[in-house]
Formats: sequence, C-alpha cells, structure tokens
Amino acid sequence: MLRAIRAALKPDGRLVLLEYRKEDPGVPIRFEHKMSVAEAKLELAAGGFTLAKVDSRLPRQHILIFSK
Repeated sequence: MLRAIRAALKPDGRLVLLEYRKEDPGVPIRFEHKMSVAEAKLELAAGGFTLAKVDSRLPRQHILIFSK
C-alpha cells in the first residue's frame, strides 16, 4: 500500500502521519494503538519514504512528515 501511495504522489508530495506517542506512558491510549517515531520511520522506509520532519507541537501525538 505504501508503494502505491508513493507512486501516486507528485514528485514533491508528502505523506503525513498523526500518531499517538508510544514514548510517553502518560498518553491515555492503549499501548498497541501508539507508535514511536523510530517505528514509523522503519515502516515507511520499507515503502520508499524518508522522514523529513517531526512536529511535536501536539501534547499527545507526533506529526510525522515523510517525503519520497
């Protein structure tokens, strides 16, 4: 699926994920519904994406911006 998303993006297209912070035990979400930055980076790298930016302005979630 990630490869198809990558192919559908424009050359300068980005993929943005909003994930609950696995690194923060204080986030009141079940552990299996959280994702760390390292996990997201590893999974999306397999689909040909590179982590371009981590936006940490939200209190419970990571905003992860990936490029082709």
